[in-house]
Amino acid sequence: MSLKSMAYDNPAYISRGNFNGVMTAGSGGVSAKFVAFANLLLFSLTTNTITAGTSTFTGGLVGGPSGVNATTGVAVAATQLSLIRITNTASAGATIALSTTTIGPFTVGGVFLGADGTATNQVGANNIFALNTTAGTAGFGGVAINQGDQIFVVNGTDLTAVELVSIDYQVLPGAAVTA
Repeated sequence: MSLKSMAYDNPAYISRGNFNGVMTAGSGGVSAKFVAFANLLLFSLTTNTITAGTSTFTGGLVGGPSGVNATTGVAVAATQLSLIRITNTASAGATIALSTTTIGPFTVGGVFLGADGTATNQVGANNIFALNTTAGTAGFGGVAINQGDQIFVVNGTDLTAVELVSIDYQVLPGAAVTA
C-alpha cells in the first residue's frame, strides 16, 4: 500500500466518519482506543448513557429555560469524561517520545436544566460536546490530530457510570491517505 494526497473535494476529505466505543465502568474507566489513520479533525464527542453515574457536579450545563444560569446548574446522576490524545513528539527517525493531551472534562449529566437549575442524567440520555470550542484546542474547524495519534475517552472518578461514546471526525483536507 502507498499513501497519496487527493483533490481537495475528494469524498475522503469531505465526508465524516465516527469512532464508537463503550467505556468500562469505574473510576478511570476507558473506551476502546482509536488510532488516526490520517491527519484528522475531531469535531464532537457524543455520549449515550448506559448506566447513570452516582456523582453530582455543579456548573457547565446547557439547555435550560431562560433565567437559569447554566454555569451554576447542578448535574445529578452524573459523571465527567475527558478525551485523551497520545501523540509522538519525536522527529522522524528518532526514538519515540510520547506526549498526552487532555481535552475536557465534559459533564455528562442530562442536557436540559429544569426550572430549579437541576439536570438529572438517565439511561439512554444523549449529550453532544463540540470539541472545537474547548479551551486549549485548535479553535473553529475541529481539533487537528496527526496520523498515528491514539484517541480515547476516560471516565472521571464516578464508580458506576458507563457511557457509549462516539467521536465525529473528518480527514484533514490534503492529508495523505492509503491508496
